[in-house]
Amino acid sequence: MTVDIRVIRAGQMYRYYLRETVVGDGRRPARTPLRAAQEQAGVPVGRWMGRGLAALGLAPGEEVTEAQLRNLFGERGRHPYADRIEADLLAAGVSPKEAFKAGALGRRVTVTGVDFVFRPQPTIYLLWALGDEETRLVIEAAHERAIVRVLEWIEDEVAVIRYGKDGIYRVRPPGGLVAARFRHYEARSGMPLLHDHLLLSVKGQRLDGKWNSIHTLALHENTVAASALYNELVAAEVCEELGLATEPRTVTPGRRPVMEIAGLPHELIRWTSRRSDQIAACLAELEHEYVTAVDDDGELKFLPVVSETARVKLNQIAARKTRPPKQKTRPLAQLRADWKQSAIDTSKVAADVINSLLEYARAAAAAIRARVAAVVDVALAAVDVAATVFVMNEGGRFHRRHLLAEARRHLALVLRGRRRDRGLDEEIVAAAISTHCLDISEPKTTIGLLKDYRLYTARWALADLPARRRPPTPAPDLDRQPPADPGESAAHRPDAGEWEVPRIPLQYERAVLAGAVVREKLRTATATATATAVRGRAYDVVAHQQAAMPELLLAPAAADPEHDDQEREAAPGEAIDMAALRALRDSRTDVEALDITGDRLRHLQDVFTKAGEDARTRAARAARRAASDGADAAHPVRQDDQQAHRPQEPGPHRGREAGR
Repeated sequence: MTVDIRVIRAGQMYRYYLRETVVGDGRRPARTPLRAAQEQAGVPVGRWMGRGLAALGLAPGEEVTEAQLRNLFGERGRHPYADRIEADLLAAGVSPKEAFKAGALGRRVTVTGVDFVFRPQPTIYLLWALGDEETRLVIEAAHERAIVRVLEWIEDEVAVIRYGKDGIYRVRPPGGLVAARFRHYEARSGMPLLHDHLLLSVKGQRLDGKWNSIHTLALHENTVAASALYNELVAAEVCEELGLATEPRTVTPGRRPVMEIAGLPHELIRWTSRRSDQIAACLAELEHEYVTAVDDDGELKFLPVVSETARVKLNQIAARKTRPPKQKTRPLAQLRADWKQSAIDTSKVAADVINSLLEYARAAAAAIRARVAAVVDVALAAVDVAATVFVMNEGGRFHRRHLLAEARRHLALVLRGRRRDRGLDEEIVAAAISTHCLDISEPKTTIGLLKDYRLYTARWALADLPARRRPPTPAPDLDRQPPADPGESAAHRPDAGEWEVPRIPLQYERAVLAGAVVREKLRTATATATATAVRGRAYDVVAHQQAAMPELLLAPAAADPEHDDQEREAAPGEAIDMAALRALRDSRTDVEALDITGDRLRHLQDVFTKAGEDARTRAARAARRAASDGADAAHPVRQDDQQAHRPQEPGPHRGREAGR
């Protein structure tokens, strides 16, 4: 994720933020005023954000002072101008107790805020660090506007104030929220990392004027959806302003790909990932210790494989163990010059490429937009989103926020850096819930009645998915087992080529499951629709799959119809063919979620082959009838088609021709 969240507590944690975070993660000299420390560090001053500023006498974009921070985040949630309010009341003869109470925003709290960290994808901040001044300004503006949009979404759709006994009443803060934003330029390793810390106060005002605390759990639960929205907004504005496009890149085998700016060398991304390499090396050692740990009786303490949950915890431990000390901050101009020289010297990328990154990215964008159509079919997108969320959540149960996050990821994948209409993600979620989801919420619980906490599962049944998760059995090959002695030194451990730590594979079955459901939808549509609707739906599916699949999965052009007697090649509508399915079987798949065995793969292959043959037969019959009636041929896929198909009814809907 590119948006992280952590809580801010009054006391030592707040003092850490005031000592380091507000001055660009440098070390603030003792007794140095905040503004002077920020100037010495070469970072801009903090700025206030949020619609709740008006109730506190602040304005958006106003400079954040040390006294305001101390009152709002360090003094357990007081008014930013609490000192002034208290002094004025004391001068007017009010008792100290009443004056102190007047400067408070409701009850005093220990958790005074949350820290959202926003950072763009690596290829975007590489362009920001190594590009020219105009490119830097465009990326910074897109970064700031995306943060504003995400904060607006949090204010409108996420943040809730709980009050009453056991927090039974929940309301949105009608006046909005209050946040302070601080800009940073580099990572702990000294590598470029454009990111902002958004210190969001937990204080919100109700309609009756009383101040209460917002529910921080809701903020944590929606962090993934916020991250997906931020990524989508930043990439869209950067690509539209600079003439670029995005492409999916696999970072970790078994996980979903991330959307990066196309055309930037992978070596540059590796150049910035020194800390990632350190964490990966430490993680390998921790995994070895995990699978070989034994108790006092010599029995294994844990499973002989590293589960996804265990791996996340081990990764956190590795990150803490390899965390380097913070370096002295430097002005941005000096940082950019040093970064470019370091990239030329150590990244193994030619200097002329580094000096012309924008031109290379624009050339790659032109090639992608010439091949990949950006078609958002709401009905098909709802199928993809519902199927993916169903597979990747425990027990096939999920909430609306899971659908929303996946819908935003889907749009980023399909549009490849193009802007979209506001509300299109919500429209996909609504279609997925109404058509493919079954509400299984507990009606007796108060929280289960809320829209954000309704519990769903898939409406359709996928017989090829197991009823419950189970870990895989250990590998039977004894030569690939870990050493028996957990205290054996690292020097005597086998190399990676001799022995690999067994892991429960990571989750990512989007292509297989979504492709299967889309084919089934196509089969149903072709069986019940007229010849014209069949041609329209076939166009929608082809365009949708061309947009939603990576270039390496796009099928070649269809075979010449005059040579039907020869072996048929994959048509555009068969973007996920059995070669990709077999490759997926050989790769690391999530056996916890799908448990695809060889028998299941063969069964899936038979089902897909039969469904494809039936669909081709029906399409051929429809084409012959249309030809006899003098009907026009189906429309080809256009290169820059961004029209979103919005059916009037859920389920199989009319195609492009039928909708005109």
